[in-house]
Amino acid sequence: MYEAYYQLQAKPFTLLPDPGFLFLGTRHKMALSLLEYGVVNRAAFIVITGEPGTGKTTLLNRLLEQPGGQWTIGVLSNTHGGLGGLMPWIAAAFGLEVGGKSPVELFHRFERYLEREQTAGRRVFLVLDEAQNLGSAMLEELRLLSNLNDGRRCSLQILLSGQPALRGILEQPAMEQFAQRIAVEYALQPLGEDEVAAYIDHRIRVAGAPRSLFSTLACRMIFILTGGIPRLINQLCDHALVYGYAAQATTITASVVLGAARERARQGCLPFRAAPDGVEPTPQEREAEAAEAMKFLPVSRAHPTQTDAKPAYVDPSTLYREGLALRQAGEFMRAAGLFEHIAGNSVLGAKALAQKGLCLKSIGRYDEALATFRRALELPATGAQDVVSLRYLCARTLEAMGNSEAALEIYQHLRSHGPQYRDVATRMDRLAHVRSNGARRKAPATTTVGSILQSCSEWLRDLHPRRFISLK
Repeated sequence: MYEAYYQLQAKPFTLLPDPGFLFLGTRHKMALSLLEYGVVNRAAFIVITGEPGTGKTTLLNRLLEQPGGQWTIGVLSNTHGGLGGLMPWIAAAFGLEVGGKSPVELFHRFERYLEREQTAGRRVFLVLDEAQNLGSAMLEELRLLSNLNDGRRCSLQILLSGQPALRGILEQPAMEQFAQRIAVEYALQPLGEDEVAAYIDHRIRVAGAPRSLFSTLACRMIFILTGGIPRLINQLCDHALVYGYAAQATTITASVVLGAARERARQGCLPFRAAPDGVEPTPQEREAEAAEAMKFLPVSRAHPTQTDAKPAYVDPSTLYREGLALRQAGEFMRAAGLFEHIAGNSVLGAKALAQKGLCLKSIGRYDEALATFRRALELPATGAQDVVSLRYLCARTLEAMGNSEAALEIYQHLRSHGPQYRDVATRMDRLAHVRSNGARRKAPATTTVGSILQSCSEWLRDLHPRRFISLK
């Protein structure tokens, strides 16, 4: 309905747990890293909990996309206490015949299945979604099933995903033996305010939009109304786009969002975290939003009576200091906007882009951070010391993404052209150790991340030779 109007190639806020839209903010990146750690290190039990709609299933889908041929995966979704014994369901999840077999027969059949998979060099991974519905009796059945691991090898790994009630069950005294076997656990929290804005922009970009569609104030209203729950954000943003399309709005403003939320609250049952009728931006916030929205209007609409007026001059150094203060306060999106505004300045351009890249890195937008550092490196006026700093920032970003090879290459160059950072040698030793032990893993990537990671080393090598001069 609204896709063509906003130049979208897909619906950006679908409720389906599509891993292609996964936004790896600070919390979700940590959760995925811990899940991967548990998988790689053969943890018998892995537990992830979170409120409904926080993105647990999407994370699991991303995780299950990665293992490849060394894994055999069985998934039990929509588990509940009425299942009876778990053994028939587990056997069916792995394609074993269950008809007419007793639980004991199925147990021994599953044991032989694990032995065959172990002989073939594959581990078996059992995922139980909505695990808070299992109850203590079924969880105890899982614990006994894990005894099939003989102590020398872990053929069966079990991942439990559920709502916070699952933690309450596992904390009961009767579940102490089970809890002691949990090697990795993580409680996934809702998104923070800055992450909500980044999340919305990320999904818009993945869907093909050429620019941001939601104003900063609109994102703040969405955070207040949804509490940072991704599923609620998706529903509200989808409705806001419908309302924006109906009004032929170029930008989804706070008024559009609040209008959609109030209508949904009157006619639906969406569990908003704040009553839409009780949320109202201040006049100052409205004024700042209007100024922000101006850049998306045609010139004739943005300045209908001031065709000859010159914009007021603002000292770039003042904007740079304001951006630093905003970044220090954790308002990364607003700071990034100010730094972008002075990116073309011949004196402060490289520093501004470096700061913008750091803002993007802070909210998990690593691909955009790398692209921003690259822009700064390519500026003709970038000084030698700034080049060193930018290359170091590229390496740190690549390291955070898990691309050890590219990060190590940059660290090696930095050390060979003059020691500027005390931690470079330590980081090189750690990355070299990871590589030598074969523990390097490919980082989760969006479409843009993949292409940037592949070309990062190339463009760093292909820059003008002056980028590699000694700084002694």
